[in-house]
Amino acid sequence: MLLRRCCTRRVGVPLAVLGVLALLPVGLFAPSAGAARATQRAQASAADHAQALPPVSEQVPPTDCAAPVGYNQNTTLPGYLVPDGQLGTTCVPFSQVQLPPAGYKGDYLVQQFSDARARHLLAQCEAHPPCAAVTYAKDYQPAQFRATGTIVPFGKIDPNAANVNLRDIRRPAFFGRAPCDEPIANADSRTYTFEFTVPPDPYEVLKGITAPVKLRGWYIKGVGVPDQHGHRIRALAIIAGGRSIETTAVQDPRDPLYTRSASTRKYMPVTYPSRGTEKWGVRQWRETLYKLNLAGFDVLTYDKRGHGISGDITADDTLQQGLDMLRAIRALDTGDGVRTLGPGGAVRSGRAAVRALLLPGEVLRMPILLGGPSQGSFATDWAMNANFNRWCELDLPGTPCHQSWGYRNIVGAFTLANFPVWTFSDTSLEDEAALREIDHVAFLPTSEPLANIASWPAAFFAKGLWDEYQGPWPTFNEYLRVRGPKELFFYRGPHSENEGGPANIALEQDRMTQFAVRVVLHRPTGQPLFANLKQAIAASPPIWEYSTQPTFPSSQ
Repeated sequence: MLLRRCCTRRVGVPLAVLGVLALLPVGLFAPSAGAARATQRAQASAADHAQALPPVSEQVPPTDCAAPVGYNQNTTLPGYLVPDGQLGTTCVPFSQVQLPPAGYKGDYLVQQFSDARARHLLAQCEAHPPCAAVTYAKDYQPAQFRATGTIVPFGKIDPNAANVNLRDIRRPAFFGRAPCDEPIANADSRTYTFEFTVPPDPYEVLKGITAPVKLRGWYIKGVGVPDQHGHRIRALAIIAGGRSIETTAVQDPRDPLYTRSASTRKYMPVTYPSRGTEKWGVRQWRETLYKLNLAGFDVLTYDKRGHGISGDITADDTLQQGLDMLRAIRALDTGDGVRTLGPGGAVRSGRAAVRALLLPGEVLRMPILLGGPSQGSFATDWAMNANFNRWCELDLPGTPCHQSWGYRNIVGAFTLANFPVWTFSDTSLEDEAALREIDHVAFLPTSEPLANIASWPAAFFAKGLWDEYQGPWPTFNEYLRVRGPKELFFYRGPHSENEGGPANIALEQDRMTQFAVRVVLHRPTGQPLFANLKQAIAASPPIWEYSTQPTFPSSQ
């Protein structure tokens, strides 16, 4: 969902991973020769493709207006004047990002925000001690998100227990009760509580933890995507929620996202867990799962490491969370480390568990899409890159590199509220490099997946125009690089895909689902290609998140 409730880093950049204490030994490692060669190849390939991209000056025309936005920036932003069939010309504001300086040579987003450059900046920092990035990494304290069960006791488990009773995990029917009355309850009869096993992440190993990690969520069986001949094609969507999203947390629909200060007139987020809500946004997230399932997809979703009902002591290693998506496919094939609780109450394990879901070898043949919002988009980027390209373990000493995972039946991805790269500052890159080298955690997205995105078969992108963390240009640039079927959905709202207001949320869910169906059926998306950012922003639906009202030019 979102990188919300962040701390402020040493240079004022928002980041959801900051901690203190937990002093760790310093152990800085230079990238391996293999990693350096892989980075060079990726950058060379990206540079070749970048030549086909229009110059940034053409991608991003100058802004020509300014307008106020409400939640959650409470400020005035530059924007574009765009036509509106009902309202006339309006000023549509959007968050800005730093563009390459005049005369910059090469592929700015790939070169400026790569792992290799981050480590180079860290080396320069270390050469002039004390290095603030090293201090930051030594003080790292891992984040966890464990709101499930804080308001309603049933459903709270020990996520790091080796043998959880799967009957203690909330199922879709639980959310059909008042006041929730969620549509996902209708999927209970085809839902399996799902647990699979993944290796401990490098940070856990660093801390002496070697036990495997259990990830838990739901597998919702679908009826297949109908084609034009009356046949149904079995297809699977593997999607992971955003940062702090927990699959089975409670949200009372009567609880607000924000309130407005009577004194400042600013829109302020409400802090949860409180009232009747454990985590705001999970209701909308479950609606996304349900719509995909109604379209015929099997849906596998689970809490990421360090979230909700899944194990691990850190929620921060997004590279490992991406690899977990690929590990889920392997688990569905072999049954190793899998347990399920079926709708009839039967508990199965191993091969019997996955055979109740899929035919032998089916998961290696059926079309699969990967996806997620915000931090889930980080994971999706890493997963897609590792599946289609040579990739490196950037959270391990020496960054060993490997051949692609090679699942040829992965047919596309959707990334919502996404960050192609983290574009804030050199300081944040230094900190990320230190986190990788000292703590063995890869959190923020560097440019390796972006450099290789032309290898993705298809992609759907969604982004709030006044995203408080990153403006829409990197997403638009990412969209331009995809060579296969692609679609871009900008909405007039803030960062989270769950915060754009009911109409925008429903439209994004529908557009994403329709895109997934078209990819499975090999149909064109039907969306015209956008030549520049202004065209893409002008195409955003004229639906404004409630706290922001349309602004008109003074001449009207």
